[in-house]
Amino acid sequence: MKKIIALVGLMGVGKSTLGTKLANTLGYYFIDSDQEIEDREKKTINEIFAKNGEKYFREIEKNLISEIITRDENIILSLGGGAYINDETRRILKEKSLVIWITAPVNTILQRVGNKNNRPLLNNSNKRKTLEELAKKRYPIYGESDLKFDTNEESHEAIISKIIKYLKNQKNAK
Repeated sequence: MKKIIALVGLMGVGKSTLGTKLANTLGYYFIDSDQEIEDREKKTINEIFAKNGEKYFREIEKNLISEIITRDENIILSLGGGAYINDETRRILKEKSLVIWITAPVNTILQRVGNKNNRPLLNNSNKRKTLEELAKKRYPIYGESDLKFDTNEESHEAIISKIIKYLKNQKNAK
């Protein structure tokens, strides 16, 4: 089995951007779980939520992650913000991958997601309150990750360097 690095965190923290750069640097495949779901379902995440509901979305998300995690490839897997909250998904990821929590302050996330309407959980009038509630609920669970980086405090290049150093140390420890 090859190495899978899973990036978890709230929407808008930079998981996909950082993940793409990390994959290019390491020569890994990059998969964005939300994009993969949209490609397979031939619908946007918003459309899936509207037509089938969040429960359906979380089930196909869990199944997708379970399938990806068994691939014999080096993969950087950027997860949707709620994926790691599922107990079974979290167990599988902790067992089979290096889990990295990517974070940023709520103000930064609000600037990044702005007025985009492609975030079903933010399709309400008070985005700040919603993000603060998600952070309060999810941060203790994200805290079970192997590593944590703040994209507001460090450049992508600095984070990638630290991840590479960590991977080398893990390899040398074996």
